[in-house]
Amino acid sequence: MTVLHVICGTFVLVVAPAAMLVRKGGRWHRRWGTAFMAAMSVVLFTAGFMWQPKGHIFLLALAIISAYLVYNGYRIVLRRRRRSSDPLDDRIDVAAAAVTVAAGVWLVWIAATAANDLMRSLAPIMAGLGVTAFAFAMNDVRGIIGPRTRVGSLIAHFCAMIAAYISAVTAFVVINAHGVPMELRWLVPIGIGTLVITGFSLPYRLPKRRPANSHAFFAGTGAAVPGETQLRGTITAQPVKYDV
Repeated sequence: MTVLHVICGTFVLVVAPAAMLVRKGGRWHRRWGTAFMAAMSVVLFTAGFMWQPKGHIFLLALAIISAYLVYNGYRIVLRRRRRSSDPLDDRIDVAAAAVTVAAGVWLVWIAATAANDLMRSLAPIMAGLGVTAFAFAMNDVRGIIGPRTRVGSLIAHFCAMIAAYISAVTAFVVINAHGVPMELRWLVPIGIGTLVITGFSLPYRLPKRRPANSHAFFAGTGAAVPGETQLRGTITAQPVKYDV
């Protein structure tokens, strides 16, 4: 199981940048994205059993949260493509978010009751990750069962998938960055990933600065949304309308 975990984890580190660098919504973006999800699924499934030898149960909570990020990133795309509401699908998505909320609370509790030096040193980081997972999942629930938030599908998909990739990079750094203080092994990749997400999403969150044609991210011809100018040469998609 460890060998399979390492092989798929290494593949994830390579394939995710490939999905990010190609045209978004295009054939290769979908192919690399599908490969990323498949490999991450194996990594997270095996990780769910690998905490046991050392008793690091917080790794199980992190695996649950990371699995939700991959699942949610995929589900966002599917929800944007469907033409009518699907109550069963929505209930499944809400249930997945609820599990993640519970995992976030669990991670905070693990941090608050840290019983050894390692966990006490990582407690603030674990608590922060738990709170972030809780807020992330609750935002998803509000978007599914209530009015849409101002975060559009493009940003939600990007944030979920990049956050999942950050979890893989962090795991790699934590295991392999020998000689680096444990706290830095966690904080550096998380910090860099957070800056990437913020730098990408901030322009979209500000109505006056939102890039033109952002509505057309997921479909396929470059037509701009009525009333907006087209961002030429970047998106080929029929406009998919959503609330932001």
